[in-house]
Parts: sequence; structure tokens; C-alpha cells
Amino acid sequence: MSTAKEWFETEAEFRQLCGDAQSQAYSESAQEFANEMVAKANLHGLNTYLTQRQLEYLCKLADCYIPGRLP
Repeated sequence: MSTAKEWFETEAEFRQLCGDAQSQAYSESAQEFANEMVAKANLHGLNTYLTQRQLEYLCKLADCYIPGRLP
């Protein structure tokens, strides 16, 4: 399993994505997922475990591009 630091250069970028996903969640289950990710981002920052699928869903909710994995 990967962590957010493999996808984002700064914690602010990751938190922004989670916050955008939270504010644009369109269903109860999407809202619950986004709320959970915001809580994890606030607690663990870039050390938050983040799968490719979770990242894709966050980006879909936030209506933004999926970042590439950092080198």
C-alpha cells in the first residue's frame, strides 16, 4: 500500500484534494469516504495510507486530475 507522500509533494496539496472532495461529495457514501480521508489527512499528513483506487476516487469527487506517482 502506498502513502500520500508518494503522490503529493506537500501536505497542503493532499489536504486540499481531500477538502475539495469533501465539499463536492454527491452522496452519503461519498461524503463518508471524504470525511474519513480528511480526518486521516489531518492526523497523519503525507504518511496517510492511500491506495491508487482511493486516490482516483478522491480526484473524481474533487473533479481534478489524478497526479502521477512522484519519483
